[in-house]
Amino acid sequence: MKTRLLIALALMIGPGCRMKSPQAQPVTFVAEGSTVYRLDGSGRRALLSLDSAAARVGAAIVPRQWSPAQGSTFSVATTRFRHVVPSPRVDWVAFETAGTHELVGVVPATGGALTVLDFFFDSSADSLQWAPAGRFLSAFYTPPSGTAEVRVYDVTLGKRVQ
Repeated sequence: MKTRLLIALALMIGPGCRMKSPQAQPVTFVAEGSTVYRLDGSGRRALLSLDSAAARVGAAIVPRQWSPAQGSTFSVATTRFRHVVPSPRVDWVAFETAGTHELVGVVPATGGALTVLDFFFDSSADSLQWAPAGRFLSAFYTPPSGTAEVRVYDVTLGKRVQ
C-alpha cells in the first residue's frame, strides 16, 4: 500500500503532471444598441437594457424618467449607451446613456438594481473613470457654458460628493 502511494505521489510531482491554480475568468462588458452585455466564461448575458420589450429576465431597465429632487421630474428619452466602464475590482459597472438628457449610473457587475448617480441637462460626460479602489467614480464633462468640469460620485452612498 505504501509503495502505491509513493508511486502515485511521484507521478503527481513528476514533470508530466502540472498542477494548475484556478484563474479568474476574464469579464468584459459591451454595449450593443440599447443593451449592455456581460461576457465571461459562462457566455453572454444581458445586464442592462433601455427597452423593456428587449430586456431578458433579470436585466435592469434604465429609467425613462428621473426625479433628482421632490417635485422635479425629467424625461430621459435614452436611445443608447455611450460609456460602459467596469470598476477595478469588476464589482460595479458604470454607464452613461445618450438621449435627450443623459444619465450616469452604476449597476452591480453580476446584475441587480441600478443606481442613478446624476443627470446631465444639455450635456454629456466626455469620459467616466474609476478611482483605483473602486469606490469613487469621476465624470469628466463639458456643460453648455463651455467650462470643463469634473463630478465625483461615491458609489457606495449612491450620490455625488463633489
